Amino acid sequence: MFEFSKSQINQLEKRGISVANARAMIANISQQNTYCNIHRPATLGDGIIEFSTTDLQYYAKLYSDTASNFQVARFIPASGMATRMFSFLSPLVLEDRQAFVKALEAHQDSPKVKQFLEGYRYFSFYESMKEQIEREYKTTSDSIDFLQAFIQAVVKQYANQPKAFVPFHKYGENSRTAIEEQLMYAVQFALVNNRIAHHFTISPGLEEAFDQHVKEACLALERTHACTTDIDYSVQEASTDSLVIDADGQLVTDDQGQLVFRAGGHGALLQNLNNIDADLVFINNIDNVSPQAQHEESGMYKRVLGGYLLHIQQEVFRLLRTIDEEGVLEEAIHFLDQQFHVHIQEDDIALRKQKVIDRLNRPLRICGMVPNSGDPGGGPFWVEDEMGVRLQIVERAQVDLHQPSQAAHFQQGTHFNPVELVCSLVDFEGNPFDLRAFVDPSTYFIVSKTLNGKPIKSMEHPGLWNGSMAFWNTLFVSIPSSMFTPVKEVIDLLRSTHQN
Repeated sequence: MFEFSKSQINQLEKRGISVANARAMIANISQQNTYCNIHRPATLGDGIIEFSTTDLQYYAKLYSDTASNFQVARFIPASGMATRMFSFLSPLVLEDRQAFVKALEAHQDSPKVKQFLEGYRYFSFYESMKEQIEREYKTTSDSIDFLQAFIQAVVKQYANQPKAFVPFHKYGENSRTAIEEQLMYAVQFALVNNRIAHHFTISPGLEEAFDQHVKEACLALERTHACTTDIDYSVQEASTDSLVIDADGQLVTDDQGQLVFRAGGHGALLQNLNNIDADLVFINNIDNVSPQAQHEESGMYKRVLGGYLLHIQQEVFRLLRTIDEEGVLEEAIHFLDQQFHVHIQEDDIALRKQKVIDRLNRPLRICGMVPNSGDPGGGPFWVEDEMGVRLQIVERAQVDLHQPSQAAHFQQGTHFNPVELVCSLVDFEGNPFDLRAFVDPSTYFIVSKTLNGKPIKSMEHPGLWNGSMAFWNTLFVSIPSSMFTPVKEVIDLLRSTHQN
C-alpha cells in the first residue's frame, strides 16, 4: 500500500482526489490493460442503420419542426494545441540558411514535407504571411530565403497556439479559423429559438484569448441571423488527472517530492459534459469542420441525426410514462429488443418491469459513423461479456491484437469512430442524468510514455465515446465520408474538402 506524505495528501486534496481514490488509481496503473472480447464487427444492417432518401427527409424535417421545444447546445473539445499539426516541419525550422538548405535536401523525399512544399501557397494563411515576409526580409516568394522564413513564421505563429486559432479556410481576402468556422457552421442545425449555444473545453488560462478570438464571428452571426450567441468554456477538472508511476512501480515525484500528474485523456471530459444545462447536445471535435460551401449538406445530416434522436426519445418517454398501462410492458420489451438489442428475460413481473425501466431510462445518443478508409482508431463492434452480446465503440488499445481471431475481427471493421454525436441528457421527467452512473470503469487505458528519458505509466479514463458512454442507449447510423474532414496535420488543409 502506498503511503503519501502530508504535503502529498494536501496536494491530492487540492485536486479533489481522495487518498483511497489515489491508491485505487495506482493499483489500476500497475495492472495491464484490460481487453474487450469482440464478437463481430458492426456492419450495415447488423448494428449500423442506413437511411433511405425518404428517411433522411423525414428526420431532417422532424428536427426542424420540433427542435424549438428543446434547449439545444454544442459541446466541442478545443483544448488541443496545434503542435502536432506542424511537428513534421520541426527539422526545417532553422535560422542558418546553409543548414536549412541541407535539411531541405535531406527531407525532400518525405511525403509530408513534399506535400507541404508542393501546396503551401494554397494555405488560407499564405497571403498574409507572404506580405509580412516580403516586407520584413526584402525577398520574393519564389526564393529559398522566402521558404525558410515562411516555415519559421508558420511554426512560430501557430504551433504553440490552440488548434482552434489556426486559419482553416480562405474566403477572398479573409480566412476563418477552426473555431470561427464552427460558429458559422452551427447556423445549419444549432440555431434554435434565435439562439446558438456553444460550450468549448479549453486549456486553463485561455478563456480571455478565446473570447477575443470569437468576438468578431459572434457579432457577424448576430448581425446576419438576428440571433443570440451563448459561448461558455470549461477546463478539464484537476480531479480527473492521473498519478504517474515509473518502471519499478514507484510513484513519480518532482525535485521537491511533489506528486507528478498527467491529464486523464478525453474521457475526463465526461464531467464537463455532465455539467451542461441542455436537453440535446451535439458533440464533435474542433478540427472536424468543412468550408462554407459544404455547410448546407453536412448540416442536413446533423438535422437527420437530431431528428432520429427525437423520434427514438419520444417513443422511450411514451413507454416510460405509460409502463403501467395494459400491454405497454410487453411493447417496451419488444422495443428494447428491436432498437437497442437488449433482451429482457425475467419471469417475475415486478423484476421484469424494473429491468425494462432501468434499460429505457438512460442517456440516449445517436452516433454518426463514416466508412473506414484506413484511418487509425477504433469503430463500432458487437462485444461479448457477462451482459451478453452488445454494441460498443471499441478503440484499438482495447483489443488484444496478439489473438488472431480478435485481430481479424478488428481488421474487418467497416466503419470508423463516431464523427458526429447527438445526445439526450435528460430523463422522461425532464431531469438531467448523472452521466457518471453510466460509465464502464473497467475500460480505462494504461498509457506508457517517457519523462526525462525514463519510462513512465499513467491512466486515462474510459474514452468519452466508448467506455464513458458504455451503458447509454446507443444507435449507430451510417453517414457519408464527407462528414469526416479532420485536420490532424497542416497538410490536411490541402485536401479538396478544405479548399474553396
